[in-house]
Amino acid sequence: MNKFYFPDEEEKIKCPVCGEDLPTESNYCEHCGWLQHSRPSAPDEIHWDGNFVTLNKARQLYAAGKPVQPDFGDFLKCMKVYNELEFYCRGKHYGLLHIHDDTWHFYEWNVMDRGYQIYGSIEEFAEKANIEGVLLKDLWDEVYDVGTAS
Repeated sequence: MNKFYFPDEEEKIKCPVCGEDLPTESNYCEHCGWLQHSRPSAPDEIHWDGNFVTLNKARQLYAAGKPVQPDFGDFLKCMKVYNELEFYCRGKHYGLLHIHDDTWHFYEWNVMDRGYQIYGSIEEFAEKANIEGVLLKDLWDEVYDVGTAS
C-alpha cells in the first residue's frame, strides 16, 4: 500500500533516494528528480505516485550516477499500474493506452491516421511495438519525459 506523506511547515525531510534536504513546499527533489509526496511501503514495486521506477531502483541509479528514469522493463511494469502513459522519442510525442477489452493501443500523439498499432497483450506490445519500423525496445535510449497521459 502506498502512504502519502505531507510534512508540516517546520519539519525538514530528506529525499529517500539521494538523502538531500528537501524544501517543504516542494514535492520534487531537484537533486535526483524523485517525487516526494509518497513513501512506498513496498520499495521494489511501482506505485501510483508519479515515479516510474521503484524506490530501490531509483537509489541504485542515483548511486551509480545515472538519471532516475525508467528503462523499457520499468515502462512495461508502469503500464500495469497506470494503464495510460506518454513519452517523447526523436522529437515526437507518443502514447500507450490499455483498453478495457485488454488491448494495448500505441500511437503518435494527436496523429491517429498513421502508425497506430494495436496489440493483444503487453508482451506482444513489448516484442512488436515500433516507431517507423524500429522496435521501441531498441529505441528506448532515445525516450525521454515518460509520464502519465495528460
